This record gives sequence, structure tokens and C-alpha cells, in this order.
Amino acid sequence: MINIRTLKKIKNNGGLTLKNGKVITYKSGWQVATEGIETKDMVVAMKAIKAYGGNCGIWFSNGVWYIDKSKRVSTKREALTIGRACNQISILKWANMSLAYC
Repeated sequence: MINIRTLKKIKNNGGLTLKNGKVITYKSGWQVATEGIETKDMVVAMKAIKAYGGNCGIWFSNGVWYIDKSKRVSTKREALTIGRACNQISILKWANMSLAYC
């Protein structure tokens, strides 16, 4: 599982994806969030990461941590369906790290 030091290293408008608490990247597929939290407190962010079993996306922007429970799916159609059902703004395409809006 990552720790507070890892969170401190994330630069503004930067992030990472975790699977079972370890940083991961994929070459294909789509990442989609099902729920999440926003916080300015790193301890709260770490608690959310643990609550999500280390299966989440982390984004840091302007002093706010965004922790989203997320998963990888194979198709854009499936990711959009999940994203829309969970009121997400966008999904991530792993192949080129681009976003598709829900």
C-alpha cells in the first residue's frame, strides 16, 4: 500500500492509479470511477485509499485530493455506461491517457 510520502510527491494536476495498493499503468482499456471523495487532508485521503482496498485513482489539484474508487474495463461502451450511471464527468483511455466525457 502506498503511504503519505507517495502522496506528497504528487505534483499539482498530477495523479496515479492504484491496484491493490500498488501504482499501476495499463496499455489498453478504460479506467472508470464508481464513487469518490474530495479532501484537503492527506490523512483523510489515505483513509479513503484504504477503504477502497487500494483500488482507486488519485488526483491532486490546487490543494484538493480527489480519491476515486475505480476499475479498468475493456471497452469504451462499458466504461461510459458505468461512468454515466455513477455520475462521472469522464473516463480515461489508457492507450494514450486521453479522456472521453460521459
